[in-house]
Amino acid sequence: MNSFELRLLDSQNSQIFSAVTRFIGADETGSFAILAGHAPLIVLLRQGLARFCDVEGHWYYLALPGGVCRFADNCLSVCTVRYFVGEKRDEICQQLSDELARTDSQLHAARLTLTQIEQSLVRRLAELSLHGDV
Repeated sequence: MNSFELRLLDSQNSQIFSAVTRFIGADETGSFAILAGHAPLIVLLRQGLARFCDVEGHWYYLALPGGVCRFADNCLSVCTVRYFVGEKRDEICQQLSDELARTDSQLHAARLTLTQIEQSLVRRLAELSLHGDV
């Protein structure tokens, strides 16, 4: 059976699956499939699940918060901020959900810190202007 290479890349990890027969993903227009020998393409994957099958017939799920998918020279590269791959759909969906919640919490904390810094700077500038230092 014809196969292709799948490269998964994110900010923390990378994996290569050397014998993939099918990849099923989704973009803003809906689901699509890639088989060996597919024409070159670049697609923006939407947040959620993709899946792929190796030459032995094992299906793997790929959870990601969106990403770029490029197929050329019988190699599919998927680049994203973070991905989770495994055979158990529910587990990797939960991992993605947990990661998104953690990221959202970190963004909230960073915004709060920036707001506090801004308020402190405004207070300091007001104090300096009262004393004629500015």
